[in-house]
Amino acid sequence: MAMTETRPAPQAAAATAGAPADRAGLAGWLSTSDHKRIGRLYIATALLFLLVGGVIGELLAVERVSNGFDVLTAGSFAQAYTFHGEVALWLFLVPLLLGIATFIVPLQVGSPEIAFPRGSATAYWSYVVSGGLLIGAYLANGGPSGGQPAAVDLHLLALAGLTVATLLGLVSVLTTALTMRAGGMALGDVPAFTWSVVVGGSLTLLTAPVLLARLAILYVTHHFGGSYDLNDYGAIGWMFSVPQVYLVAVPAAGVALEIVPVVSGRKLRRRGASMVIIGLLGVVGLGAWAQVPSSFDDFLYVAIGLAAIVPPLALLGLLADSLRNGRPAPRAALLLAMGSVLLLLAGAAVGALSVIDGLDLRGTVWEAAQVHLVLTGAAWLGALAAIWWWAPKLYGVVLSEAAGALAFVTTFVGTLVLAAPDLVNGMANDVPLRATHFGSSGARALNAVSAIGGGLVALGAVVVVLSLLAAGLRKGQRAEADPWGGHTLEWSTTSPPPPSNFSAPVPPVTSPTPLLDEVDA
Repeated sequence: MAMTETRPAPQAAAATAGAPADRAGLAGWLSTSDHKRIGRLYIATALLFLLVGGVIGELLAVERVSNGFDVLTAGSFAQAYTFHGEVALWLFLVPLLLGIATFIVPLQVGSPEIAFPRGSATAYWSYVVSGGLLIGAYLANGGPSGGQPAAVDLHLLALAGLTVATLLGLVSVLTTALTMRAGGMALGDVPAFTWSVVVGGSLTLLTAPVLLARLAILYVTHHFGGSYDLNDYGAIGWMFSVPQVYLVAVPAAGVALEIVPVVSGRKLRRRGASMVIIGLLGVVGLGAWAQVPSSFDDFLYVAIGLAAIVPPLALLGLLADSLRNGRPAPRAALLLAMGSVLLLLAGAAVGALSVIDGLDLRGTVWEAAQVHLVLTGAAWLGALAAIWWWAPKLYGVVLSEAAGALAFVTTFVGTLVLAAPDLVNGMANDVPLRATHFGSSGARALNAVSAIGGGLVALGAVVVVLSLLAAGLRKGQRAEADPWGGHTLEWSTTSPPPPSNFSAPVPPVTSPTPLLDEVDA
């Protein structure tokens, strides 16, 4: 089967005509083109990279407790700083969300498989290889201001490889959502999570080529004798700042819109408004144009920074309406989803203040706090909500509610404790990004508090990993097909789904909530 081969949509073929079963054992995992296995591989690999990023993050936090360097040198501190951000975004969060989408989207739209299945597998293995090259480049003294020219070149090539892998994976998922939906399912009827992937993925397809072009320029410049230091790193640093950072959190909004109505026992009111909110969140996260300092004073930059508050605020109101009119059951997934939205709103408010020129917050640790609220808080909690919610499909078991609640508390509280000291240091003490010397003992004390917050977030990650490992040992305890009373197609098949996703052809779908309509009928 060629990489670009795609089988007919479910309305044109029986569900049993999907992807063939993989071979048993390790060979099956290494050669799989089953989107469900690929999704699980993404999740497991991203969590492994999370451990790497967490260790680097705590090293950075410890260095900021006192003046000077106790663990790292000046050069290695700068490299560890950029490495931590790249691991968090390109090796952890983006692949984690892409893996969840790779698994769930075909099920939600009623497709027996993903579009371009071997393309999806190629995307995963490209991510693994490029991630290994990125780590190797830093170990060999690469990265910005690195001392080994070949390792610096390898760092840029690894980032390009990760970008291409992300694009290839997104193409498979988006093509599935746009062209392989069940008969009768209009694009306006797709579940909220699938819609959020379409919005966030499509806009990523627009911005990633800009990043590739920047990487190509940096590579050519450095390879032929030019510089590549932290000042030059700003050419790709826009991926970690306002407004581009919001784009990573778009799927988290879709996850919340999946969970809250089901847990509340009510159909989401104003569904059209929810789709518009997700679309607006994607639009305000389109930041490839804001790359140079001269754009930070433009009216458009300030307007988008301020307008970014509107989508999460509207989303919170919509979800609160569902909770108020329903009878929400106490679920860990609900806590994680609502915590994600709250931290997204907090991150947007902090980002809005950062674009106000008179406050002079740009270039300070205030920006780091904003990134932590949106990425460490909103996006990571949204991914956790998705894992707890779809664990019956992902792993065939229901994850522990107590462990989920513990993961929520440690991550939510840890993110606030991690970010709040940087907000104070950024506004009151004017502490710049990547600072290693601090003018007051108060600033250092706040850094110590921030390190504690990072430790809480790391503890939450350990809880998640242990919960998933425990789930893998419960092979004899299979979950029901629909333990939550779900509204969308993925809950109409077994947990976990069969190789072809559905045991029978998917009937025509003419509603965003086909399973709920069956109950009402």
